[in-house]
Amino acid sequence: MNKAELNQSLEFLNNPTGELQIIMYACFEEQATKKLDIKAEDLPSIRRLFVDSVNNAIISQEDFTVIPLSTADERGNCFYEYDLDLPDELQVLETVIGNDEIEIFNLNNDTFAEIDALVIVLADDNNEVSIYKKLSSVEVLGRGGYMLWKSNQRLERFEEQLLRISPSFQVLRVGESVIILNLKTIEKSFGFHDVIKREATIGLEAINDMGIVSNIDTLKELIENVSFARKLTKIARNSPVIQRNIPNVSIITFSRTHPAIRNKMRYTPDGTQFALDTRVSKDLFVKLLNDDFLTSELTQLYYDSLAKDNIEAENEQIENEANE
Repeated sequence: MNKAELNQSLEFLNNPTGELQIIMYACFEEQATKKLDIKAEDLPSIRRLFVDSVNNAIISQEDFTVIPLSTADERGNCFYEYDLDLPDELQVLETVIGNDEIEIFNLNNDTFAEIDALVIVLADDNNEVSIYKKLSSVEVLGRGGYMLWKSNQRLERFEEQLLRISPSFQVLRVGESVIILNLKTIEKSFGFHDVIKREATIGLEAINDMGIVSNIDTLKELIENVSFARKLTKIARNSPVIQRNIPNVSIITFSRTHPAIRNKMRYTPDGTQFALDTRVSKDLFVKLLNDDFLTSELTQLYYDSLAKDNIEAENEQIENEANE
């Protein structure tokens, strides 16, 4: 899915077929889900809150792109389409759709303090979008501390809990696509780290099969670091160097000559493998496999580039359009 397709899939929110409905669910840490029974007169305001939020956070972001989550890096201005194993915590984005068997949130038995996240479903006659909103500590008032409120001209203890509905959200599902808005947010939740660690292990196996690193265990130690593990995940699925079967000798020769990395890498005595003994060398090695070190054919200048669009695919598209 690209950004134009994402915008198109969300267009029904602003031009619904029939009435645009809203349903809200509370999610608990043990992955139970309950439907919130909200007074009908209050639903239009909440619906407008989240429609505006989608418009502001996604549709109006004209300079943003959509990239697969497995290729995520530190570039900005992008949304991430989930293409890894979906954590159990996010399965609820699909399971609530059309499910009439979900229990109603009961204030006699349930408390706002137990709610971990909200799922908001917006739907017209033909389309729906489900929004995942992880609750912050300031969105459930009374979960901790000591609250006071006014009583005539004095303050007295407020012993109830309040649920504050703010427009922010972290994940959205539309059609068959799950879109992540903020990478840093999901790195800390949603079971994302476990998913990334599994994918990173596949990346390590691919590197090990190349036989290009003499001390592969030094990379294994960094899998617990989610940022580094994410880089290994990118290698597992999208490394141009591995996909094109670039010979080890070519990779090592390149590392000895490119200005960005020459003299920053160490090798085995016979010069056939990398000896990754510093964090800098490990990061540079990962960037090397992701083909981040580029040279401009026009200016002969050297670049370290995260964002690389496949020109061959674009040329193919142009040729197809010309033949139509």
